[in-house]
Amino acid sequence: MRDPARHILFVATEYAAGMRPYASTIVHTLWQAGDHVLVVAKDDSVKHDFDDLPGDSVTWVDYPKAKSQKLAFRFRPKRLINVIEQLVTERNLQLIYCLTGELVLAHSIRRLQRLSPLLYTIHDAEGHDSKFEGLATWLKHKVLIAWPQQLIIKKTQFQITNSRAQQRQVQERFPYHKVHFAPFPTLVTDAIMHGEDTVPETADVEDGYILFFGNLQLYKGVHVLYEAYMSHPELQQRPLVIAGSGYIYFKRRHDEQGVTFVNRYIDDTQLRYLFTRAAVVVYPYISATQSGVASIASYFGKPMVVSDLPFFKETCEGCAGVEFFPSGDIEGLADAIKRSLDAPTSTLDMYQRQYSPEALRETLNDVIARFR
Repeated sequence: MRDPARHILFVATEYAAGMRPYASTIVHTLWQAGDHVLVVAKDDSVKHDFDDLPGDSVTWVDYPKAKSQKLAFRFRPKRLINVIEQLVTERNLQLIYCLTGELVLAHSIRRLQRLSPLLYTIHDAEGHDSKFEGLATWLKHKVLIAWPQQLIIKKTQFQITNSRAQQRQVQERFPYHKVHFAPFPTLVTDAIMHGEDTVPETADVEDGYILFFGNLQLYKGVHVLYEAYMSHPELQQRPLVIAGSGYIYFKRRHDEQGVTFVNRYIDDTQLRYLFTRAAVVVYPYISATQSGVASIASYFGKPMVVSDLPFFKETCEGCAGVEFFPSGDIEGLADAIKRSLDAPTSTLDMYQRQYSPEALRETLNDVIARFR
C-alpha cells in the first residue's frame, strides 16, 4: 500500500485513442484520497471517464480550438503550466506522474521538475517506422511529435516504461536516468466489456474472419498482412477485416476480394461486436516499443498471431493461443495464420495472467515508494 499521506498529481495531456484507457486504468488502479487528476480534453465526450472520483479531484483543461491557439499550446502552454503549479502547491501533491507522453510539456519540463519530483512514462523511446502522405505531413510529425518526444526523454530523470527492452535501451543511452519497469495496463474498458454497438461496415461479412485492429501506420505492418492474405488463396476462404483509422499507405490490388476496410475511428462500444465475431486477431507489427493491443484480443479469448518483436515476446511468449512469425515475413505470417485457424486456442488465460490489476498496483506502488 502507498503511504496515504503521499498524494499524486496524475497528468494526461494526450488523452485520446489508446492513451485514454491507458491513463484511466492507471489512475483507477492507484487512486487514493488526496490524489488529483489533470486531463487535457479535446472534446467533451471524455469528461465522464472519472465520474466515479470526487468532483473536486479532477481538473479538465480544454484543448484550444483555433489554429493559432493550438500552435501556442503545443510549444508554450502557459495556462496548463500555471494550473499544474497551482494544484501541486495548494493541494500538497508530492509527485507529478505523467501518463500520456506530455509532448506539450517538453519545453517546460525542467521548470516542473524543480516544483516536484516527476515520473515520466516513456511510450516510445524511438520513433515508429512511418510513411507519410507528403513533406508537409512528415515535417508536422517531426516538429510536433518526434523532436519533442526525444527532448522530454532526455530531460526527465525519473522514468517508467512497460517494456523491458525499452528500459534497457534508455538506460544505455542515459546511464544517469532512473528507468523503472511496470506491466502494461489493460486497455479493456467497461465500454469494451459491455458494448452493444455494431460495426455497420461488417454487417454483411461472414463471422470467423481474420482481424487486424489499430491505426493504419507503417510500423504496424498492415501491408504484410494484406500481402499474405492476397497471395494465399487458402486464407481467402475467410474474410479479412482491417479496422482502424489512418492513411492506407500501401497499394491495394485491383483484384482484391474478401477484404473489408473500416477506415475510421472505432468506438469502444463497438469492439465487442468486432472482436467476438473474429476467428483470429493478427498484429503483424514490423517495429514496436510497447503496446496494449494484446489485452483486448485476449480479454475476448481470441487466438492471436503476432510478430516476434521483443515486446510481444515479453508479453505473449509461452501463452496458449498465440502464434509467432518472423517480423516482416509474408510467408511466415501466412503459415502462422493457418496454424492458428487449424487449431484455435483461447487466450483468456493470458489476459488473466498478464493484465492483473493487483500486479500492476503492487509494482507501481513500489516505484512510487522510492520517491522520498
